[in-house]
Amino acid sequence: MFNYKFRSCRKFFTAVIAAFLLSSTLYSQQNGTSSESSSDTIKEITILHWNDLHARNLPYRVSKKDTSTGESNSYYIGGTSNMLGYIKMLRDENTLLLNGGDDFQGTPISTITRGKSQIELLNLFDLDAYTIGNHEFDYGIEALDSALEIANFDYLSANALRKSNNKTYGLPYLIKDVNGVKCGIIGLTALDLMTLTLPKNVTDIQMLNTDSVITAGIEYLKNENCDIIILLTHIGIENDKKIAKNFSKDIDIIIGGHSHTPVFKPFLEDGVIIGQAGSYARWLGKIDLTVDITKDTILGYKGKLIETVMDSAIYDRAAELKVEEMVESIQGDLLKVIGELKTDWKRGFTTESNLGQWEADAVRNKVGTDITFLNSGGIRKDLPKGDITVGDIWEINPFGNTIVTFEVTGKVLRKMLNNNIKSRVIEIEELGASDMIILSGLKLVYDSKKVTDEENEYIVSISVNGEDLDEDKLYTVSTNNYVASQFNKYFGEVDEEIKITDTNIIDRDLIIEAVENQKVIDFVLEVRIEDLSKQEIKN
Repeated sequence: MFNYKFRSCRKFFTAVIAAFLLSSTLYSQQNGTSSESSSDTIKEITILHWNDLHARNLPYRVSKKDTSTGESNSYYIGGTSNMLGYIKMLRDENTLLLNGGDDFQGTPISTITRGKSQIELLNLFDLDAYTIGNHEFDYGIEALDSALEIANFDYLSANALRKSNNKTYGLPYLIKDVNGVKCGIIGLTALDLMTLTLPKNVTDIQMLNTDSVITAGIEYLKNENCDIIILLTHIGIENDKKIAKNFSKDIDIIIGGHSHTPVFKPFLEDGVIIGQAGSYARWLGKIDLTVDITKDTILGYKGKLIETVMDSAIYDRAAELKVEEMVESIQGDLLKVIGELKTDWKRGFTTESNLGQWEADAVRNKVGTDITFLNSGGIRKDLPKGDITVGDIWEINPFGNTIVTFEVTGKVLRKMLNNNIKSRVIEIEELGASDMIILSGLKLVYDSKKVTDEENEYIVSISVNGEDLDEDKLYTVSTNNYVASQFNKYFGEVDEEIKITDTNIIDRDLIIEAVENQKVIDFVLEVRIEDLSKQEIKN
């Protein structure tokens, strides 16, 4: 076996050398000379991969502007039947098929079946490996256990430990032989899983040290004489880059998920190939590799994302029928039109959104609090102007969170906002994005430069319902039970005990009622959070 100590400097030969080796093999064959060493040691394999479907099992419409005419053209993409059709078209015996997780959560069928619908559909793909994402835990561990009982594929998570049996939730790693290439695969679940779902959903889970589990996986796979080592991750592109730098000697490829990043051409990070296929089955990733199995070296690679445009000659009819049966079984009132949207609803993550603000206003009006806080990451779908159906609201608010209330003094409220803004500015500096808190009943002005300059006073003004914040006044606040359960994540440590009262009102039920009451919605984005220094948002 090749000495892994020197792997970083010999990991990639140039494409010229690769081409020379391959052409030399062909020359030898054509001239009747022995080519046994080349033909036996230089192997071609393909990785096909996708991630973050979020139960978007049906094709959906997108628009793209024609750069020559300036006109927008719309067409259908995605869905289980399209993705499966493209995979069947491209797959052969030299293909490794990988999925980066988060197939659960996003449409009513996933919520109603508690994820089983997604495992049934994944079973159609003959997957080589699947990494457990954070949203797989959204219905609780018992529901996930039940869904995975019917899985016909290997699922991975080296860093999520099941405390009750002291085993990882899924295999930590596995080995697949593809065209004579021994591929070692290590799976990683979202590093911050414990703050990405309700605490009750992960009471039996302990997250293990990332570097330790990767090191253990590499050692095992080396001992098993693997030719290449692949990380199949659900940790986001920035964390993938960090791991590539830390383990560049030993890891060859990272196939990622979680950040919904479309990597149109795989790139190198300290010699490690990194790819990710966006989200919602819009793209299928394809990476072609040339591997020297005597030297455990990737000689060359090329890759791209393939848009899964609806094509009657490609999509899988059997998969389409299965999805249609699932949808029909739960449709009922989901198709009921409950209102009309005059202006497109757009969600945000690091920026404010008219959809988020409208929902926050609806919550505050319903429960009668002074202020409402919602998390931008909890809103999962945009909606174009036109009819609003019950199903639309289910897809916008798929989690089924309940609305909770609490009281704080103005002094504590200021501390909460100070903590939130500071962590937001730092996250944007480090990661390029941050889950922006959505406000109703409150306006906030701050200066991000003062945070980065490590000044203590960076909030310029806070007003509640048009009046300056009174630190001695008691304010009522509403939010959802996820934000409340992750209070420190969003608002940090405060000096007073926060007593949470659960209204037991499910957020999507509240929103459905609000749409029905208003009937016609024409909501324009307001500036409720203003940064005087206009910090650059990278993602």
